[in-house]
Amino acid sequence: MNSAPHCPICEQANTVRELDVRDYLTGKMFELQLCRECGFRFTWPEPPNLEDHYPQSYRHYGALIRAFFQAVHRRRVERWTRERGTTGNVLEVGCGHGWMLAALRKRGWNVVGLERTDESARHAREVLGLDVHVGDVDVLGAEGQFDLIIMNQVLEHLADPMRRLQASARLLRPGGWLIVGVPNLDSWQFRYSQEHWVQLDIPRHLGHFTPAALDGALQRAGLQFDHIRFPNLEYDPFGWTQAVLNQLGFEQNLALSWLTGQKRGKLLTPVGFLAGVLTVLLAGPSFVLSVVSWIAKAGAIMEVRASRPK
Repeated sequence: MNSAPHCPICEQANTVRELDVRDYLTGKMFELQLCRECGFRFTWPEPPNLEDHYPQSYRHYGALIRAFFQAVHRRRVERWTRERGTTGNVLEVGCGHGWMLAALRKRGWNVVGLERTDESARHAREVLGLDVHVGDVDVLGAEGQFDLIIMNQVLEHLADPMRRLQASARLLRPGGWLIVGVPNLDSWQFRYSQEHWVQLDIPRHLGHFTPAALDGALQRAGLQFDHIRFPNLEYDPFGWTQAVLNQLGFEQNLALSWLTGQKRGKLLTPVGFLAGVLTVLLAGPSFVLSVVSWIAKAGAIMEVRASRPK
């Protein structure tokens, strides 16, 4: 645990409390600290044991949602392969169940995954037969071995994102790409929801990026910021629906809890039934608002592509 609120990106102590945020799962209070030097935000204090803030059912979606995520991953992999123009060696940091790696392998990539524990790597290894290592990027050895490294919804969970970015830069071949997907703190959703934003997810999210802050972090790691895009079907439209429910005073992130198998019994209560009806009614407007935010470059999730200079 850090002893003072120094910025994890630029290591300066010129930071200020921006928001007080309550963890919707444990009820504990945290601060969103803003670094006045580089614009990065971070969760303060960092919990001494993050596992205490991850319930067993955290992000355990039902079969229909999993199928939707897998379909989106396949489309994303197709786009990356088309834009890259060739295949090669790819590493996914925080590969989870391995859905992304499986899609990449099917498109002709040589795939390697990285996960925190043997338990989290089990499905990718045993069910999908993927090459998944356990530990930090240091376990992968030789530098310059990957043409593509993916960190999708991973960087925000790290207490020391700079170390992971620097290590990824070393593992990339010259001209190789790093693709980072993270929540966007410059988004319309955050401006509307503030401390109630579902993607803030403090303290499980330790780092909070704007496009400018992520650009600065990538440059510090020796990488070149190439491209940014905002369309995201997994999280953005649903995020608007959950944002409105949160702002109306319903139990925080109630719809998300339903999707992950928690608190479904509350649908049978009058308040839960009303929230369910509103969730359905908000689906269309939320999608439209998401599309408009993508056009305005203010989407809730940003995908940034950076490269290692040749």
